[in-house]
Amino acid sequence: MLKKIGQGLALAELKIKNSIYRFFHEEKGGTEIVAILLIIIILIAIVVIFKDKLSALLDELFSRISNDVKTDL
Repeated sequence: MLKKIGQGLALAELKIKNSIYRFFHEEKGGTEIVAILLIIIILIAIVVIFKDKLSALLDELFSRISNDVKTDL
């Protein structure tokens, strides 16, 4: 009986060590998530900084498109 308990404890210890190793050495997805978040933050900052210029650019673009559509009809 004690032998089985000892084997169970050894197996549990091995599983815990393996889980800790995998957690620290096989976490590759975290870096990509951080990179994507940084890109999103930078894009939001650019939009906030150049909000007026982007708005004017889009207004001009859509007015040209609507004028072209009106002249084609």
